[in-house]
Amino acid sequence: MHSRSLKSSGTVALAGGLLLAAVAVGAASGATRTTITIDVNNVTGIESFTTTGGALCPSGTATTDFDHFGGGAVAGSFHLTKTLDCVDGSGSFTIKVNAATVFGSPTDRGGWSVAGGTGTYAGLHGGGNLVGTYVPTGIIDVYTGAVTR
Repeated sequence: MHSRSLKSSGTVALAGGLLLAAVAVGAASGATRTTITIDVNNVTGIESFTTTGGALCPSGTATTDFDHFGGGAVAGSFHLTKTLDCVDGSGSFTIKVNAATVFGSPTDRGGWSVAGGTGTYAGLHGGGNLVGTYVPTGIIDVYTGAVTR
């Protein structure tokens, strides 16, 4: 994407707070915590996603809103909000992402947390880690973690 595709070389020490996502596990009785994976593909310029684990819809489209980017000559961090809309009509959910990259690296890494949801996903909580892999025509993000509904 825009700022994440900058190329350079070097190393970076990632701040612990940057990579930690708050994993808010629902305390409501009957809430089930489920391990999930969300794969977001932004190779064609239109973000699509698929999930595993059964707690979320199987697929849909995603929209990214960049909050801010910061960094220096070697590395940078980025912060964004991503809304995932389910194609099955069950609702949508929003995640906050905080990640970092070393310019020229084939990946970026970070954390994510659920910021809200609609429909079936109202009251959704959770979060985890992410790895973004740069490919010639875009990026493929893999979000792993757990959610509670």
